[in-house]
Amino acid sequence: MAKLRLLIYGLTAVGGIVWPWYCIYQFIQETEALGLTDPLAIVELFSKGVWANASAGFIAADLTLVLIAAFAFFIAEGTRLKMKFWYLYFAATFGISFAFSFGLFMFNRECNIIKSTKI
Repeated sequence: MAKLRLLIYGLTAVGGIVWPWYCIYQFIQETEALGLTDPLAIVELFSKGVWANASAGFIAADLTLVLIAAFAFFIAEGTRLKMKFWYLYFAATFGISFAFSFGLFMFNRECNIIKSTKI
């Protein structure tokens, strides 16, 4: 069962790089097609898209609250299990994606638990 969890967490981490960044790539292509070159205008367009309508707002609000809970989980589990560099998952969330950082955290957490039960 632990191997299955590791597989799921690992695939989530990989998918958390590929899928969100593919969407960012598409967004960049769209801004180039619109002729946008001002970074502030591009950021404004991206921000407006997050809250473009009620369904996008629902997803944004839902993920924001999950992100807050996950950060509390990172702190609690990272310190409880004495995981090395657990705080870097915060940077990975904003630098890469939440799907990546959460999948990687869970993968490393599972490895830590497996290692500690074998000792």
